[in-house]
Amino acid sequence: MKVKDTLENYYYFSGKTSDLVRQLGFGGIALIWVFRYEANGTQTLPPELVWVGALVVLGLVLDLFHYISGTVVWGIYHRVKEKADPSETSNFRAPRAINWPALFCFWLKTLAIGTAYIKLLKFLWSRLVV
Repeated sequence: MKVKDTLENYYYFSGKTSDLVRQLGFGGIALIWVFRYEANGTQTLPPELVWVGALVVLGLVLDLFHYISGTVVWGIYHRVKEKADPSETSNFRAPRAINWPALFCFWLKTLAIGTAYIKLLKFLWSRLVV
């Protein structure tokens, strides 16, 4: 196995994780919607699901920020390198910290959606046991 192969595996699995986190986010919103009810003429949610919904929305916002931050950072870096040496044959190493904003959003969105689903599963379990 070559270093290039490990990077390709990383891209594959992180991309799949992002896709699944996004799908779980939309699925979480749908599940929360199922449990809404009417109280005093307005639609409302069980209190346990309000935090679940907030975590899901946070996860989806972080998903957006994940891609925005990567786009901005790499776009700026590309422009700086292009101005310094427009030759496409130059080899250089990007600074390690360049991916930190996107990685921060990646792990935080995964944590937010994961926590939301743990809370959602606890809520569903309490409904089944009763």
